[in-house]
Amino acid sequence: MPRIYVIDDDIDLLKVIKSLLLKKGYNVSTFNDWKDAHRNLKISEPQLILLDVFLSGIDGLDVCQKLKSSPYTRHIPILIFSAFPRIAESAIHDYGADDFIAKPFEVGDLIKKVHKILSMKGATA
Repeated sequence: MPRIYVIDDDIDLLKVIKSLLLKKGYNVSTFNDWKDAHRNLKISEPQLILLDVFLSGIDGLDVCQKLKSSPYTRHIPILIFSAFPRIAESAIHDYGADDFIAKPFEVGDLIKKVHKILSMKGATA
């Protein structure tokens, strides 16, 4: 069962995404700040990270770039999400994200993107 980390400072959104992904058979860990997620990366590595662009106190795009430039985490796919779709191209090309989904998103679209990324990495549920 693939492990997915969801990082967003919106607690309600974290609950919704976690519930949706659990129903699809994924193992989901949610974090409302980057420091907790970063500590947990050392304990249990996810097969996918869903990362919001605007986090409290830190830029999600910078987090993405750091993860993608580290030899220890660069292989972990990152799906960026944001209410600002104009940053999609930049998130992928400049910061190394594997894909992007705009908020608000349709449940089916999120599940398709998650499945597609995990399929490409050979880690589907």
